[in-house]
Amino acid sequence: MTREEILTAIREAAEKLGHPPTFSEMEDITPMRRRHIRKHFGSYIWALKECDLKAGHNSRRIPVEALFTEWATVARRLNKLPSAAEFEERSKYSLAPFHRRYTHWTKVPGAMREFALAHGLETEWLDVLRMIGDKNEQGAAGSDDHGLRPIQGGAQGQKSPYKAPVIISGRPIYGTPMVPAPLVHEPINEMGVVFLFGVKAAELGFMVTLIQTEFPDCEALREVAPRRWQRVRIEFEHESRNFLRHGHDVNGCDLIVCWIHNWEECPLEVVELRKLWPKLP
Repeated sequence: MTREEILTAIREAAEKLGHPPTFSEMEDITPMRRRHIRKHFGSYIWALKECDLKAGHNSRRIPVEALFTEWATVARRLNKLPSAAEFEERSKYSLAPFHRRYTHWTKVPGAMREFALAHGLETEWLDVLRMIGDKNEQGAAGSDDHGLRPIQGGAQGQKSPYKAPVIISGRPIYGTPMVPAPLVHEPINEMGVVFLFGVKAAELGFMVTLIQTEFPDCEALREVAPRRWQRVRIEFEHESRNFLRHGHDVNGCDLIVCWIHNWEECPLEVVELRKLWPKLP
């Protein structure tokens, strides 16, 4: 469409509708598209001004739910996160409400992801959320000047080195734990003990050099004097008494790391995580 054709179409639509037409209304009744507006006027608002009309819709009041649905729908149609130009070309909304809420187009994908998770939309829009995760890993979305910044994560708000995790369909979504912990519940098996030891090994004074499925489970260095370290052989057990039940040789191990120490006559050194845990940073 030429410049004059656009202006004529807008004036005729305004007269017919009795109000300044929205861009989506013009798309429905004319061949007008965003590319025509950008080419001749820059934005639809300027086209209305040339017709001595004012935009009748306050984009500032568009609810976030509507913005999310529109943005996600465009992303699904494109099968990728839309650049600003791609979105404006295909959407009934302009970029204005997004810029007013999120300042820059680069912030939109992250904001849309947060909205979806907060409102339980992860199942319905799982494919779009995966696109956000993929683009987060690549460090770019859409065109060259509309990249997606890394999603913030971690207990201290640090940037995560991993991509946004894939949301598993059909499972509930939880809020952030109010008491952050590496393991929400105390361990009930040996693997829980292994995990907790790995989390706090440094604070306990160990540097692990080997983890294996054979006996003993672990080999580590331990500081035995200032600037002096020694190798120790470690066996993990949920209860220290399980060392006997498993038939292990005390001569092949130096230390038992467990959650519950219930082997009173144990000839080996025992690190009982249950008692140490409250004292650890």
